This record gives sequence, structure tokens and C-alpha cells, in this order.
Amino acid sequence: MIDLPNGWELKNLNEVVELKRGFDLPARERRGGPYPVLSAGAAAGWHDSGPIKGPGMVVGRATNLGVPTWSDGDFWPLNTTLYAANFYDNHPRFVFHLFENMDLSGFDSGSVQPMLNRNYIAKLKVLVPPFADQRAIAEVLGALDDKIAANRELADVAQALLSARFSALQLDEDYGDQIRLDTYFELNPKCAKPQADEPTYLDMKNLPTSDMLVSDWDQRPAKSGTRFMNGDTLLARITPCLENRKVGYVDFLDDGEVALGSTEYIVFRARPGVPKELAFFLTTSSRFRATAMQHMVGTSGRQRLSAADVAGFTLRKIEDSKLAEWGADAAPLLKHLGSLRDENRTLASLREALLPRLMSGELRVRDRERLVENLI
Repeated sequence: MIDLPNGWELKNLNEVVELKRGFDLPARERRGGPYPVLSAGAAAGWHDSGPIKGPGMVVGRATNLGVPTWSDGDFWPLNTTLYAANFYDNHPRFVFHLFENMDLSGFDSGSVQPMLNRNYIAKLKVLVPPFADQRAIAEVLGALDDKIAANRELADVAQALLSARFSALQLDEDYGDQIRLDTYFELNPKCAKPQADEPTYLDMKNLPTSDMLVSDWDQRPAKSGTRFMNGDTLLARITPCLENRKVGYVDFLDDGEVALGSTEYIVFRARPGVPKELAFFLTTSSRFRATAMQHMVGTSGRQRLSAADVAGFTLRKIEDSKLAEWGADAAPLLKHLGSLRDENRTLASLREALLPRLMSGELRVRDRERLVENLI
């Protein structure tokens, strides 16, 4: 017999939430509008119709089985999802966290492709606290989510400001005195072998597609891989990563530390007198990216860009004083970006640790206002 926290109940999942299959909406039929189209684990665009009233949620049915996606407003749930049609007087956000805390990948009922059948999970036993506790749990986790979201918005503003200042510099222009890219940047520079037995490693999946800074990395046994250091910019050179704008600026290492990453990176390192941050904005500029994709070679699906082709890309020569001024302006903004990223990593780790303890009743929220204030 399970020893339940006071007031908590063990219920079937279908007593907590009613799940229904989403609706088909091919990409070609989506018309831009205010309503998010929710797929398995993410938003998949926008539409001019939102048949399901928000706030609400979906869980992955055909991919990312059981992974929830939240919407504050009305939305369109794709047929690759199951949407919450009825929360049965439970707190909607609590139910969302309930799915966050469950691993439903083992309930795959598909013979050819993954598929989550709601009938298979209907009788799954879940712990459900009284509504007041549900609300308290949602508020604690929501406070962390809100802080993380606010930090991301601040980071977006800082990155946009840096991008605007790069555009104003007019480095990536094809007029005036032209120089080769490798005049300003060393490509795939030599680095010493990492000293650690398990050095820092950056996997291709963790190279960002929109942010400037890398948010996730790990350690692995020292083997082969691209070597890089703080201040380097990493450009994915292979299909489809290059087309997906996988580029990241490295700022997460200790001084002098050498890390490893995918062999499909091209490393850009600023030469003396050139701001380190410039390489990131150059490699994400439209003219550079168009040229880079034109120079990819190889068989379909496995095309690559070579560092030699990148080296000959032409830039407008910038006065040394203007480069120095740009670097002086960029440095504090980059430091701010790093601080926001580091804080969000800490908050995300805290949230990950709290989630199972809150959902199991191990950690009780008796004074939720005080706890929320202490957490953030």
C-alpha cells in the first residue's frame, strides 16, 4: 500500500484529464494568424483559427510520446498530438507538470512508427493533490518558468542590439576596400591537446540555431574532435546543419581551456586587433550564408563546406579605431548575455530537481509565496 501525503489521492490518468486526438492541418493550409499550431513537443507555426480554448496543452502522440506543450491562449492541436479536452476541475498547469514528470515512451503502440494510444495510458496511476496544492505547485514552477522566460527576452534584446551594431559597421559589404576573410580571422587554428581525461565537449545538437551563446555542453573521454577555446566561433559545415544556421560563440570554458566538438565544425578565431565577437555575426549574415551554401560540395544529403572556400570570402576593410570601438561596445553586452545564460542554467537545474519532489509530495508547499521568493 502506497503511503500517500495527507489529502493526496491515487487516480487513473483518465480521471484527471480527458485526452482527444488533434486535427489534421498540413503546412500548406496554415494561414498566418494569432493562434499557435501545437505539434509534439513544440509550436509548429501559426493559423487564423484556434478551435481549442486556452489555456491548455497537448502531448505528443506520434513523436515525442507524452511530451507536453503548453499554450496560454486558444490553439490548434495537430493530429500528431493528444489535446486536453477536459481537466475535470484540476489545475491545468498542474496537469501539464504531471506529464512533464512522466515518461510515456514505453507506451508506444505503433508497429511501424511511434504512436501513443490514449487507451493504453487511461488507467495509469498518478498522484493527485488537493486543488490548493496543485495551484501552489503550479505557482512555484511557474515562477521559475517566468524568470527563465524573462531572461530569454532580455538576452534576445541584447543579441539584437549587437546584431544592429554589426550591421552598422558594414563589414559584410561588397563595396570599398575589400580584404579576404582570413585577413581578420584564422580558420581552424591549431590548439594543444586537452589536458583533462574527460574534456568539455560540444555536440552538434547543442550548437544553437538562433542564440549567440551555447547553453548546453558536457564532458567526454578525450578522443578525436575539433579543438577550440573561449572567443572562438563554431560554424557547422555540413547539411542540413549549415542551412539551419547552427553557429555558436564560445564563452563557457575556463581561461586557456581547450575543448572538443564535432569534426563537422569550422572554427573562426579573431586575429589580434579584431573583436572576437565579430565572427559570429559575420557567419550568420545573409551574404556570408548565401555564399557558404553555394560552395557546399558532396553527395546529396552529405554536402560540406570547406575552410578553404570560407577563407576567400571578401569583407570590407574597417579602420582599426572603428573595430576597437565596436569591440568595446560589444564586450559588456556579451558579458550580460553570458550572465543571463548562466542564471537560466541554474534555474533550469533547480526546476528539474524540484519537479519530481513536488509532484510526489516529498516537498510540500505550505508557504508558497515565501518559497517562490526564495527560489528566484
